[in-house]
Amino acid sequence: MPAECCFKVPDRVSLVQAALVEPLSIGVYAQRLAPLPRGGKAAILGSGPIGLSVLLGLRAESSPGKIFVTDLIDARLAVAKQCGADWTGVPTRQDIVADILKQEPMALDVVYECAGKQEALDQAIRLLKPGGTLALIGIPTVDRISFEIDLLRRREIRIQNIRRQNHCVQPAIDMVASGKVDVMPMVTHHFDLGRTKEAFDLVADYRDGVVKAMIHLSTS
Repeated sequence: MPAECCFKVPDRVSLVQAALVEPLSIGVYAQRLAPLPRGGKAAILGSGPIGLSVLLGLRAESSPGKIFVTDLIDARLAVAKQCGADWTGVPTRQDIVADILKQEPMALDVVYECAGKQEALDQAIRLLKPGGTLALIGIPTVDRISFEIDLLRRREIRIQNIRRQNHCVQPAIDMVASGKVDVMPMVTHHFDLGRTKEAFDLVADYRDGVVKAMIHLSTS
């Protein structure tokens, strides 16, 4: 039987918190596979549930010097601020690479790409210092992506792929149970069971600043 078939969930962890353990465990796994050095500088490109979970994981287990977060939706960046982002930016309204490097001219140690977009990959390579690490967490909708190979090679960039959350579910549960991590800022909307389609449509269309919409099976 796989080691993660059974988990210990304390009674003090609510059902809503437990539901958010899944994305949080991916964030914990990501920062363990692509760790940030103590006092290191990082960027998280994409602040949906996974990007926010990476942010929470970094704040819980690392001692970051500074964390930069980007997204296309202002409401998600507001949540990122709640979760501990030091700086936020919108790539469609500003040159986020230039703005971040103006603050960190030596560039960043790790970039966690959580958008699955070619533009974000291009930004990530330009943000990394020589010997830096690119963590690929976002899932592209295309079969092939590309890199600016001259920059990738000259800077000796490490690439770490992230898939799921191997052996990180119980640590994520423990972080929530202890209060070390507050996942609740990710919950932006609530629906009862009869409004399930409305909830899914809201999330699919990225409307109304949604991050996580919770569907409650009962009102009790």
